[in-house]
Amino acid sequence: MFIPQFIKTMKPPQIIITVFLTVILIGSVCLALPISDQNGQATSYLDSLFMAVSATCVTGLAVVNTADHWNTFGQVIILIMVEVGGLGFMSFLVLLLNMTGQHPSFKSKMMIRDAYNFTTINGGVDLVKSIIKLSLITQFIGALLLSLDFVPRFGWQKGVWFSIFHAVSAHSNAGFDLFETSLFQFRDNPYVLVVMSLLILSGSFGFIVWFDLLNYKTIKKITLHSRLALTMTAILVVSGTVLYCILNYRSFNGHIGTFLAQNFFLSITPRSGGFTFNNYNATSYASLVLTMFLMFVGGTSGSTAGGVKTTTFGILLINIKAIFSNRQHTIYHERRIPFRTISRVYEVVFIYLGIIFISSFILLVTEHLPENNGIEYVFFEVISALATVGLSLGLTPHLTVVGKITIMILMFIGRIGIMTVIYAVSSHSKVDETLIQYPDEEIVVG
Repeated sequence: MFIPQFIKTMKPPQIIITVFLTVILIGSVCLALPISDQNGQATSYLDSLFMAVSATCVTGLAVVNTADHWNTFGQVIILIMVEVGGLGFMSFLVLLLNMTGQHPSFKSKMMIRDAYNFTTINGGVDLVKSIIKLSLITQFIGALLLSLDFVPRFGWQKGVWFSIFHAVSAHSNAGFDLFETSLFQFRDNPYVLVVMSLLILSGSFGFIVWFDLLNYKTIKKITLHSRLALTMTAILVVSGTVLYCILNYRSFNGHIGTFLAQNFFLSITPRSGGFTFNNYNATSYASLVLTMFLMFVGGTSGSTAGGVKTTTFGILLINIKAIFSNRQHTIYHERRIPFRTISRVYEVVFIYLGIIFISSFILLVTEHLPENNGIEYVFFEVISALATVGLSLGLTPHLTVVGKITIMILMFIGRIGIMTVIYAVSSHSKVDETLIQYPDEEIVVG
């Protein structure tokens, strides 16, 4: 496979960032053209760039209404960027190599590993092929299920298009919709809410988890990563549903199926889904805190979801339990978690929190907070952007230039991954710390 000379000198994380930026720039130019606008007018480039970043980073935050502003061409451009952002550009590289009969180079295998958070470069190409097949099949089934409601409701042409768009958007955890008010009109429709919930959940599982589940009958085992991811997902979904049921008991109208479907949906969509039928401005502070916590955790590593990831949070809890038990090692299912992994967990969580507080401080300086809104108005938006969720209290359409740039950076970091960005900007030279050793000295902490 031919690789330009300047790319050969770049590290895999730098190539990943460069390609994502290229997709964003091409998409933003297409959205800025008059042929993408409902009224045939050019959209400001900053707004087009914001939408392109949000689509490619599968976030869903929008400065203009997707249904009102963009025509079919513009919506198709957004859907393509969502698909590229969800599957990852490496999927299309593998497809290209497969069609041309070429074998991926060592550097291409490294990029595949980094793009999907694989632990090894071996078998990555075959796994990516499985990812493509699984994603397309899931999206097709989701579109088929949604069409059973959308086609009778909107007619064949509009119903089929809406089914495809929302199946891809939900599975990619993008949060873009064509209903003007997200899923408000489906608030009392448990069928649509459950289908959308399952699509979001399927995308947030992570490709490695799906691979383990689909091959369980053959290999008769499941990796520790998948076991922890599934356990944490089950805990978050069940506990989230129960807590939302408790918090929203006043809205119970006697229909237990609808009530459970609503709160099941509410427990899933903050973990990078981005769709809503709920006015978060009218919810209690307890609901907002629960939603922000679920956004912070997000989905599973190697998935289309954002957040610190379920496995990261799971290892954090296991390690805290080990600390309180005065145990030297962190054990999960008779396996010891390496210290480097635990160290990475604390790095990710600390950097994530640092970015949230710094970005929130910037927006509290640059943005105008409406009356009766506190700092949650900004913190909610920042966490939503960094976790690539797409839920909002209403700040996004009113962002200043500085605010839009800040949110765009957050969405990009959230999709690429904090550690990928750090590796991309870090120095090429690496000092062998085993060659130089310094004496220890205690510092009082705690």
